[in-house]
Amino acid sequence: MVRMAKRVGLDGLALTEHFHGRDFWAIYESLSGIYPVQRGVFWADDLALIPGAEVNIREGAHIIVMAEVAELRHLDRLFPSALSDGYEPTLREFLDLTDDLDLVRIGAHMFRPCKELGKFAAADLKRLHALEVSGKDFGTELMLLVQARALGLPIVAGSDAHHWLQLGVRHSLLHTDEIGLPAVIKTIKEGLTGYATGSYTPVRVKSAKAIKNITKRLRSYYNPPPSAATRWGPWQTPEARGKSLVG
Repeated sequence: MVRMAKRVGLDGLALTEHFHGRDFWAIYESLSGIYPVQRGVFWADDLALIPGAEVNIREGAHIIVMAEVAELRHLDRLFPSALSDGYEPTLREFLDLTDDLDLVRIGAHMFRPCKELGKFAAADLKRLHALEVSGKDFGTELMLLVQARALGLPIVAGSDAHHWLQLGVRHSLLHTDEIGLPAVIKTIKEGLTGYATGSYTPVRVKSAKAIKNITKRLRSYYNPPPSAATRWGPWQTPEARGKSLVG
């Protein structure tokens, strides 16, 4: 991931794994043991690794946050149960509890089916700090720009990369002289942002998705089946064929 980010010319890489993802905190524990931290950002040579997370909203939406690791830990514990344990706040709950935190709140994939931010009231959406142009969503850019203007929110962009091939297909342009979390948060909140699109974006996105799907399929073939499975990978278990496991 770091090599690809440097190859496509990025100055920084926002790390926004889902809070409820497996071993979420292990990611930051590992990074802390490998890379030095300055101004709240991990540094892989001259590439900034910016801490963040994606929060699942109960009504069916996602909010991206970026903050120092200590503030992410504070955010995780703000709710009745931890976000990293799978708790999903409502949008209003999330906004109310994070108003005073030192972080930036970005509305993700505004028009993606089943995860649309557009279903929420304008008064709530205006409390976000920016809207995201996602690397996976094509054909909605103009609608997003119109919505951002109507809400008075700036635009940022993200690759939404689940594979290194997709890194940088969409990326944010921040008008700042330094890369550190205080500067990144301030720049986004002030609206000094834009976005750009990398070369061969549709091809890279489709290729990354194909590789991801193939990898998932191969894992299902070669990992041990769960005890209750009647089908696993391409094979059917003996019970499903009316035969016992032995004899």
